[in-house]
Amino acid sequence: MRLARLTQRKEFLAAAEHGRRFRSSAFMAQVRDAAPDEPRKDGGPVALRLGLTASRKTGNAVKRNRIRRRLREAAKQALASQTERPCDIVIVARSDVLTARFKTLVADLSIAIDRAKPHKPREATFADRRRPLPKRGAPSQA
Repeated sequence: MRLARLTQRKEFLAAAEHGRRFRSSAFMAQVRDAAPDEPRKDGGPVALRLGLTASRKTGNAVKRNRIRRRLREAAKQALASQTERPCDIVIVARSDVLTARFKTLVADLSIAIDRAKPHKPREATFADRRRPLPKRGAPSQA
């Protein structure tokens, strides 16, 4: 069985912005539920799609490819019963994927959809919280 994949940057960004998150020691999963009438690129039915990312922080190309292979195989086993669920899952890998037990990866991925926490809105930056300075020459309100 082959899982459908996320291939475009905008699909990854949509999952990051509108999705729920689940963190484990080896990865972070971002889960975005898809609308039933949402159009797909290939015109196929709306079903589970998987996207994997492993940044250069996780290691060189050999390590990143090994991380992706381990996560892809773990996802096949963990999400096999949920392939009809209409959602996108992005897995952001950490370097701990290489040392984690495979059974642990499968267990964490299997609960990632159900336990993904709701996305918190971004906090305002310090500049947004600061009160604007009064204009010179304007009367003081105090």
